[in-house]
Amino acid sequence: MLQTSCFVSRSAEEIKDSILNTTAFRPTLGIIFSSVRLGIPELTRTASSFGIPVFGCSTAGEILATPEGPPVYEQSAVCCLLDLPASFFSVKLFERDKESCFAFGQRIGAWGMEVFSKPAFIITVAGLENDGEAIIRGMEAICPEGTMIYGGLAGDDGLLKETFVFSHTGHSSDGAVVTVFDQSKVTVRGIATSGWTGVGAEMVITSSEGNIVYTINGRPALDVVREYLNVSDEEVLQIAVNFPLLIKRADGTEVLRTIFAADYNKRSVTFAGTVPNGARVRFSSSFGYETIEQAIRDLRDYFPRQTDADLVLIFSCMARFRAAGPMVNDEIMAASQLWKRPLIGFFTYGEIGHNRYGTCEFYNESLSLVLIHIRPGPV
Repeated sequence: MLQTSCFVSRSAEEIKDSILNTTAFRPTLGIIFSSVRLGIPELTRTASSFGIPVFGCSTAGEILATPEGPPVYEQSAVCCLLDLPASFFSVKLFERDKESCFAFGQRIGAWGMEVFSKPAFIITVAGLENDGEAIIRGMEAICPEGTMIYGGLAGDDGLLKETFVFSHTGHSSDGAVVTVFDQSKVTVRGIATSGWTGVGAEMVITSSEGNIVYTINGRPALDVVREYLNVSDEEVLQIAVNFPLLIKRADGTEVLRTIFAADYNKRSVTFAGTVPNGARVRFSSSFGYETIEQAIRDLRDYFPRQTDADLVLIFSCMARFRAAGPMVNDEIMAASQLWKRPLIGFFTYGEIGHNRYGTCEFYNESLSLVLIHIRPGPV
């Protein structure tokens, strides 16, 4: 069974001390999800001294299920050390270097295919204008059909100013850190759930380019959003996170998109993922505990399909935390109680996961659960 050591820290120095005090086993991989308050450059320098690969990013809240108390933390770092055999995985930090998000995803996918013939990916992405869906589609264009891809967009405590990813080799505010697993040795599976409900009249995206929307129903997108929310231009970004666009796909599935930025001159809005021309959309809203109850039902329904796990990862939207408050603890603890394994994660600016049909999607306002399990057999 995979050995792990998980803990919460309030500084880079605390993390270093905790790692030095881990004597029960020799770690081969470190996972760190941290508030920007701890100082990402300092965390990177600390990570480089560990002598092991590190997979990390900045957050909008941290998640770690322990017997000591509620699983949600703020302005801290949650950490997990693992003794996963080094031949089972690889970690790499990528800079986007001004290429398109689709091309960036292709480069990540190509690297994964070079490392393992059957890769599975856990990815976090920094940069408030990066298109999460385009990155996923780029990866899928290179990798075999059905490749497992999970993760989330880095946060910055809800400030929406600058987010980071980091590893043992450095950090980036416009890149990705990726862990790729050998699926012949490690099973990576999971499910994404939302529970949010569409409200208001259906609208049509009449002009968009990637994740930038210029007009809705023929009117400037920012004006439509501002009027619907009944707020000023200055309030749009803070309020709109609680009222994402719900996009209805041709196959009947739905995904949510959250506004990340606005151009007050062009009256356009930038979302965390692609919003296609011609898409039919509605605003949506959380209805409090009903949203959490639906997520718990989805997790319970999924449990019989993948009961084995050595580690549970959760990538949950910052908006779930904001909308549900302490109730968000319930869906996290439901996962912890179902799988009864170490659970770590963070609140994101966008989630990557697989829906109930097995299709990988980029989400907002959702919870993406990931189960990592070492297959039985010789190492």
